[in-house]
Amino acid sequence: MRITVLLPFPVTKPVGGARVMYEYANRFAAAGHQVTILHSLRRPFKKMRSPLWWKRLVFACRGAARPAWFPLDDRVNSKIVDQISDAFVPDGDILFSTWWQTAYALATLSPCKGVPVNLVQDFENWTGQEDLVKSSYRLPLRHAAISNWLRVLVENESGTPVQLLPNAIDTSIFKQVVSPASRNHLSVLALYSEESRKGTRYIIAALEPLRTQYPGLQFSFFGVYPRPASLPEWVQYYQKPRELSTLYNQHAIFLSASLGEGWALPPAEAMACGTAVVCTNIGGHADYTTENETALLIPTESTAAIITALTTLFENNALRIQLAEKSREQLLKKFNWDQSVAIALNWFDSLQKG
Repeated sequence: MRITVLLPFPVTKPVGGARVMYEYANRFAAAGHQVTILHSLRRPFKKMRSPLWWKRLVFACRGAARPAWFPLDDRVNSKIVDQISDAFVPDGDILFSTWWQTAYALATLSPCKGVPVNLVQDFENWTGQEDLVKSSYRLPLRHAAISNWLRVLVENESGTPVQLLPNAIDTSIFKQVVSPASRNHLSVLALYSEESRKGTRYIIAALEPLRTQYPGLQFSFFGVYPRPASLPEWVQYYQKPRELSTLYNQHAIFLSASLGEGWALPPAEAMACGTAVVCTNIGGHADYTTENETALLIPTESTAAIITALTTLFENNALRIQLAEKSREQLLKKFNWDQSVAIALNWFDSLQKG
């Protein structure tokens, strides 16, 4: 098949949604399909802050068509284009897009460009345009979703069936090297983000109370930002770590305090590496978490709940190891890329025939 992957902008730093699309592109190409990725400089409902010629120049200088942070397959043709329109999109069989604004551009393309498919990776309402986001689900497109809660949301809004394309973890990269029993039981890792919906502020508020109770606490953050001034000196910080799998393996517990996610990648990556997970009880964690079986679940916006859950695992090594082992076993069975890519390609094939 000729598959065109449409992204709403050039992606110059690690972003989970783009990583998923790049992963699909690589694996489609490896399966023998002709794959083109288009990064758009313009998108509907987004006012440009700088001239188009300047954007072209800046992203060309950065080499953003092939981002340094992700190893795109050489067989994938990746470009930056002015906008998603018939003038820039090649004829093909499948158009595979993501992000609600891109969906509106996708809906304008000629049939010869391919069957239009939009992958919903989150309820993208944080820009304050919720009505437009929901309306995008009713566009004349085929919709897919990365998690069950999103699938139900889009089906309820659109009134049409939505294909589940579950996220997956590359277990050739994210794998257990250090056994859970061998790790420092007081070691905790979390993602640092300046997005309020990630809940980082609730984690930071828990740091000093936890260290007062456990002086040997080893707490680490990783993120794309420079080290934030708000972190205590004793907290480790890793900016854009190259070996994230190694970082997961160096910690006994991974903590996610997100208020909302589509299908959160870091907790699942941690599970694949044998790290016990404490995370919020939200839809974006639900597909791979079962309370007291594969994770400890906590309410959102609660520093007290974070402290209680971490204390529980600090004091109960057997439970921590059990969570780590069961969650890793589940990840290996249910969330692997071979299965997700096979589902996607079979679905694409049926769309062409239908």
